[in-house]
Amino acid sequence: MFRREILQRFKGKRILVIGDFMVDEYIKGTVERISPEAPVPVVEARGVTLKPGGAANVVANVVALGGHAIPLGIVGDDEAGERLRELLQNTGVETDTLITDTSRPTTRKTRIIAGSQQLLRVDWESRDYLPEEIERKVLSFLSSHYREFDAVIISDYGKGVITRALFTLTGKIKEEVPIFLDPKEKNFPIYTDVTAMTPNIKETSQAVGVVPATEEETEKAGKLLIERYKLDYSVITRSEKGLSIITKDETKHIPTRAKQVFDVTGAGDTVISAFALSIAAGATPFEAGEIANLAAGIVVGKLGTATVTVEEILEAADALQDM
Repeated sequence: MFRREILQRFKGKRILVIGDFMVDEYIKGTVERISPEAPVPVVEARGVTLKPGGAANVVANVVALGGHAIPLGIVGDDEAGERLRELLQNTGVETDTLITDTSRPTTRKTRIIAGSQQLLRVDWESRDYLPEEIERKVLSFLSSHYREFDAVIISDYGKGVITRALFTLTGKIKEEVPIFLDPKEKNFPIYTDVTAMTPNIKETSQAVGVVPATEEETEKAGKLLIERYKLDYSVITRSEKGLSIITKDETKHIPTRAKQVFDVTGAGDTVISAFALSIAAGATPFEAGEIANLAAGIVVGKLGTATVTVEEILEAADALQDM
C-alpha cells in the first residue's frame, strides 16, 4: 500500500504544469423531438457549464489535492482565454505565467449532452506548434525557474505547446527536479529524457509497438519505454486492468480500484497529478502508483472533467482495508 503521511505532505508542494490549456464547455439539455431540417435531435438547452480542461484540469487536480500549481502555457486573445484565466483564478491559481498568443484561439471543447448522453463535441483549436517567439518565452521561464518547484508535469494534448526544443532542457532538469509526461501520439518522435511517462494502452502500443494486454506484455512495453525515451521508470495506465509501474529492475501491477465508471474524461490528468505530488512528497514510485490508482478509481465515478481530494483518497483506502 502506501504511507498515509505522504498524502498529508501534498499541501504546499509546488508543481509546474506545462502543456495545452483549454476550456471544457458542457451544454446540457433534453431531447423531445427531431429537427424538421435534418434527421438530428433538437436539444433544448438548460444550461452551460465551463470547466478547466487539458493541462488546466491537471492544475485543478493538483490544487484539489492540496498542492500549489503554476500553469505554463498559452491562451488566445479571446473570451475563452479570459474565462479560462477566471476559472483558474477562482481556485486560487495565479495565471501570470499563461502567455497570450494572438495567432490562435484558446482551445475549447464544446460537448452537447442530453440527459447523460453526449450527442456531439465541437472543438475550437489550433494544432500548430508555437511561434518561435512564444516558444522562447515558455522555455525561458522553465530554464530560469525550474528549481523553484518540487516536480514538473508536461501535459501534452497535441495542440502545439510541447515542442522538440523543450526536451533539450529536460535531461538536465530531471537530475534536480522530477519531470512527468502525459504523452500524445503526435509527439512520440520528440520525447526524451524525462523521469517517467504515463501512457495508456493505446499510447503505449503507438510508442513501442507492444500492446500491454497481459502483465508480461506490459512489463516488456514498460522496459522498451524506459530504453527508447530515456526514462527512469514508466507508468502504464491499463483501464479496467489498473496501473503498472515498471522500473529497470522491478515491476508492480496495481489492480483498478474503480467501483463504477461514469466517465473516463480527464482520468489521465488525475493520475499524473496524484503521482507527481506523491513523488514530490517522498513516495516511492510504487507508493505513488497506489495513490494515483486510487485517485483514478474515484474520478471515473464522476461525470465530466473532475478532481479528487486527499480526503476521498483516504476514504477509499480505508474502504479497501475493511474489505
